Amino acid sequence: MFRAAFRRLLAIDDPPKRTALAFSIGVFIAFSPFLGLHTIAATLVAFLFRFNKIAIYAGTFVNNPFLTLVPIIVASYALGAFVLGRPLSIPAEGIELIKNPHLFSGDYYHQMFVQSWYLVKPFALGATLLSVICSLLAYPLTLWLLRKHRKRRQESH
Repeated sequence: MFRAAFRRLLAIDDPPKRTALAFSIGVFIAFSPFLGLHTIAATLVAFLFRFNKIAIYAGTFVNNPFLTLVPIIVASYALGAFVLGRPLSIPAEGIELIKNPHLFSGDYYHQMFVQSWYLVKPFALGATLLSVICSLLAYPLTLWLLRKHRKRRQESH
């Protein structure tokens, strides 16, 4: 899947800088903490800034639900927990809520909400940091690959 998306990216006729920018913005979206909204965000950005949809979707689909979603979530949480100085484990109170659910108690849902922030905060911070880091790395790498591919293609003609 990644190979096919990369081939399509190489075939785009837009200037390499613009294609690399669209791809790197797609990578930024892929690592963002807004799970489930990546495709919508990529579509909106592509239309607003008139980016090539193939380039931005190729970057966005780095976060593939079947291959990379779980590792990206784990890496995001781990990075955020590290930055916040928290352990990687879920607190005992959160484990207890999962083990002994009281589905008909309002207090149970309140406690679940409170405990979920213990996980959401490091995940959101880590995902945001990974978004910035990975998109900043993706731009020059993609630009270099696109220029190299176009130069090779021109030399062969």
